[in-house]
Amino acid sequence: MESSLPALLWRPSRNQVTFESGLAADHALARLQAAFGDEFRGRVENDGVKVWRTRDFSSSQGTFAPIFYGVFMSTGTGSRLEGHFQMHPMTRLYTAAWIGLSSLLALVFLVAAAQRATPNATAADGLPILFVALLPLAGLLLVRFQQAKGRGDEEAVQRWIEESIGEVG
Repeated sequence: MESSLPALLWRPSRNQVTFESGLAADHALARLQAAFGDEFRGRVENDGVKVWRTRDFSSSQGTFAPIFYGVFMSTGTGSRLEGHFQMHPMTRLYTAAWIGLSSLLALVFLVAAAQRATPNATAADGLPILFVALLPLAGLLLVRFQQAKGRGDEEAVQRWIEESIGEVG
């Protein structure tokens, strides 16, 4: 598992997934598009695909739900779909803004408290600063929780793609 903040926000929990198919790329794309239904939806454009699990079946709903982004490539024996799972781009932007701005706010509170500190200050005077300092952690924990919740959806999408076009690599 990744532990750094940029990796947590920008890299999916399963960075790369590869599917091999004995079908030509255009036939595999057509099979994927024909297989969309009640549980799995998506978009097929040129050689790229975007697949997600619908709300009725998804365990992680809303913008935190994992989306598979992939590109088909022709191989000597058929085609290969290479891609990755990630949260919606706006969710990643919002999360990065939340963590960045709440970290800045915590720094501002810390500097203000340091300037007003007196020899008679107690630990209770630091409680408001502690609350503000926990805001970035709250954002980070929310992302981790939603990623863990979405792993079942990632596995379901992988199985669905395997059944539709071929094997996972």
